Amino acid sequence: MASSSTHVDHEAWLIDLGASFHFTPHREWFCEYEKYDGGDVFLGDDRTARIVGRGKVKLKVQGGRLRNLLGVLHIHALARNLIFVSELDDAGVKIEFEKDTCKKVRGALVLMLGVWIRTLYKLQGSTVVDGCNNSVIPESGAENLVVSGEKTMLWHKRLGHIGEKGLQILHGKGMVEGMSNSSLDFDLCENCVYGKQNWVSFPFVGKRAKQILELVHSDVFGPVKVPSLSNSMYYVSFIDDFSRNTWIYFL
Repeated sequence: MASSSTHVDHEAWLIDLGASFHFTPHREWFCEYEKYDGGDVFLGDDRTARIVGRGKVKLKVQGGRLRNLLGVLHIHALARNLIFVSELDDAGVKIEFEKDTCKKVRGALVLMLGVWIRTLYKLQGSTVVDGCNNSVIPESGAENLVVSGEKTMLWHKRLGHIGEKGLQILHGKGMVEGMSNSSLDFDLCENCVYGKQNWVSFPFVGKRAKQILELVHSDVFGPVKVPSLSNSMYYVSFIDDFSRNTWIYFL
């Protein structure tokens, strides 16, 4: 676990390999919070600290994008804010470590970025506190939050994958049902990510032919589900690399 003697400021989030969960000592940072008796954790100097709550924290990462950090544990005695790497490794997401950076990526999109500072990776971003509804959630209301979050995502999809700002406007006008203020910052939508990604071009390899029949590409395909008029189940193709002329013969 990160030592309290590190020079990194108390407002920063550290990406830690040795932690077991996400941790923070800041109660005011939680957008959703419930009291939770999670037992004790051992700190780097063998002291124990009590887990008193858990919830969700909203982060603003590079590019101004908002990310929800779920399952964050609240411990008063901590000196730093820790993000556990394995808790970020969800479906379709990879954690990449390079010489000076730690990246959470989905395809070509960088979701989170940490920069190496001496012995630790510091998250490039900040905690969003303004506008968060950080009131205590009663234990009986935890399930209602999950249902509300699901309804928020449902409205997001119904309205053509509308953004968070648009949902907030509609919510303020009473035009959507089943959503609470704390559920408006819904989780990452995979369809939005894939729909806005740019295709990475394939590198050009090899050389094109400079005259007809200098290079011919051939392939055999079959068996096909629907036979040809002459009951052929296979075919072979020949493509001239220079002219792109194509010949197909049924087998």
